[in-house]
Amino acid sequence: MKPNPTNENSLKANLDDESVSQYLQDNPEFFNRKAELLLDLSIPHESGGAISLLERQVAMFRDRNRELQNKINDFIFNAEENDALFEKTRLIILELLKTGSLPKLSDTVEDTLKSEFAAHASRLFFIADKPDDILQNLDIESDSIRTLETTHARDTLGKLFDKKRTFCCELAPEQAKLLFPDTVKEILSAAVIPVHVSESLRESKGINMPILVIGSEKHNHFNSSLDTLFLDFIGEILAVHITRLTI
Repeated sequence: MKPNPTNENSLKANLDDESVSQYLQDNPEFFNRKAELLLDLSIPHESGGAISLLERQVAMFRDRNRELQNKINDFIFNAEENDALFEKTRLIILELLKTGSLPKLSDTVEDTLKSEFAAHASRLFFIADKPDDILQNLDIESDSIRTLETTHARDTLGKLFDKKRTFCCELAPEQAKLLFPDTVKEILSAAVIPVHVSESLRESKGINMPILVIGSEKHNHFNSSLDTLFLDFIGEILAVHITRLTI
């Protein structure tokens, strides 16, 4: 129930120094019941012009209490954020594992990750020295499978190509054009997630390394300070599932 402004104003109007003093005299055990209020009270201690040791100690305890409360609030906020991210990740992984083919997996990646991470585009690429041979090696006929040629991808993506873990950053125009050529607006930042498939799959199918990219039209939506733990986990699940779908 929302507080009644009229009642609050009436209560404040009836409170003054005398009424508060009288209440405390009538209720001498008040601060025993509400000891936490003592940390917020400012009670000067007569010591001439200098700050007494007692006042200094109380001020230190008050600052420490405020600092601890801020840490607790941050901890609760981070826990709630991680809980929400875990739930999103769980739902994404379940959707990915339901797919029974690489084309369906690619379609699910583009639809699901984009919505769950408040992004504008999501792509799964298969990188190979000879991209035209990938579909033949995989015995697939589908426009859903996206490929990149190894040398071109390495030259354009630069440091992003050799990352071992998820990396979030702003994209140069040529990188955005390579990864998201069909988006209406330019993708300005992205999370690039390496998918470490097995060596046997690389040798048998000619796939060097798939990468999952999630892009945003905002400059700082994906940035280097983001925690990538859950994205790394999605990449690990994708590696296992891709191997399962191609053997």
